This record gives sequence, structure tokens and C-alpha cells, in this order.
Amino acid sequence: MEYNFGENVEEYSQKQGKKIPVWQSDKYKESKKKACEIIESGKYGLSPADFWILMNETKSGKMGYTGLIISHNGCLKINDKLEKPFNPMAVTEDKCGYGGALVFTYCDKDQGLYEVGEVTQKNCKNDYPYAMAFKRMFDRVVLKLSKLAYSGIYSEAESDTFRDPVDDTRTQNDVKAENAPKQDKKPTKEEMAAFNAQYKREVKKNTCKDCGMPIYPVTHGGKLYSVAEIAENAINTYKAPLCWSCMMARRKANESPTS
Repeated sequence: MEYNFGENVEEYSQKQGKKIPVWQSDKYKESKKKACEIIESGKYGLSPADFWILMNETKSGKMGYTGLIISHNGCLKINDKLEKPFNPMAVTEDKCGYGGALVFTYCDKDQGLYEVGEVTQKNCKNDYPYAMAFKRMFDRVVLKLSKLAYSGIYSEAESDTFRDPVDDTRTQNDVKAENAPKQDKKPTKEEMAAFNAQYKREVKKNTCKDCGMPIYPVTHGGKLYSVAEIAENAINTYKAPLCWSCMMARRKANESPTS
């Protein structure tokens, strides 16, 4: 069965102040096909109400359907049905991310998944930054574990502008009176260079020097050691970032009578 998720021939444009023709991107068509398959299968208990259309106005003056948005409740439904669901023990927190961002990191070795959820003053306008950062990370992880992320389906937590239009009770006149949403300033080459340099430093810091693999959190003796704790301990002891296994291997080698 095919669902249309509220498709229209025309959509209202705040920028132009009138209805404009709709254009459907290939990514939207793919996301629609995937969503219909998942709903029809009943695998995760999802319904058409869990999805709505992501719209962006094109340069040619049309309203582009560019993907589907899934609600956070929809992600909760999915996680409840996953064979290997979201693992809370794989989460670490960084309050000093790039540009002062609050970042939650998800790193699960068994699932082979690394993901983050971040908020800054620019991309989070509400009073609950911790909840929003965690929600973004959670939804991204769930959408990857369920493979929906690979079909152009985004979480509503990705942006404040992704809110469910069903909850929007404003009239068209109210919409006209509002200012268009502000777009984040495009970063300069210097800012991008600084970001890339910081990113490379973070990757290097969280990569084991001995085996070249990412450093994962480990639970030992009933305590969870975060990636940052493991890397810091290794640097303090062996002057290099090491994963838990390689750090234990070095410790064993140092304790050996023949060393």
C-alpha cells in the first residue's frame, strides 16, 4: 500500500507569499518507498502519522519535497523492536566540544556504530539543550541501526524547523506576518580549516596508536570507562593514546619477567 504523507500539487511559500508548484526529489521518492514498506510490514509498529514531508524551496521557485521526517516517538517505537537496541552504556558526554558545543557520543563496538548528538546556541533554541543533544544522538543511532537513515529519512530532532506540521494551527495570514527563519551564517575558510584541524586532533586522540583502531568505552570491574578516560590514562602512562586491549597488552609486557 502506498501512503502520500500529505502530498499536494502546490505548497504555500513564506518567501513568495503564495502557493507554488511542488517538485519531488529522487531522495524523497526513495524515502517514501522505504517508509511505505516499513509501515506495511508492521515490523516496528509505525503508522503514516509518524512521518511528514521535508520541504525546501528550490532555486527555480518550486517547493521541493526532499525527504521524510520521522517523529521522536517513531524512533522510540523502532528502538523497542530492534534485536540490538540503543545501548545507554555506550554513551559519553563532552561539555567542551568545538565552538562550545554540548556533545553526546555513542560508541558501540559490537554494533560497529559511532554517532554523536550535538547542540549549540545556533542549532538549539529551546531551554533543554541536554535533552535535545541526547535526543539527536538517540534518534540518529536508531535510524542507522534500522537502516532508515540510508533512505533519506531524518529525525525531527535534527532541527527546530522539522516540527510536525500537524501541530501547526496558524492561519495563512499568521504565517505571512512572520519573518522567514534565519539561516546560519556560512563558515569562512578559516573557520572550516580550524574545524577540520580540531576534528583531526579529536580523531587522533581517540585512535589507538598500536592497533590503529578507534578507542571504545569498556566496562571493567563494574565501572564504565569512557573513551576519554581510557585515552587519557594511556597517554599519562605510555605517552600515547591506546585502546583498552593494547594498554593491557603493554602492561602485561612490562610486568613479564623477561621484559
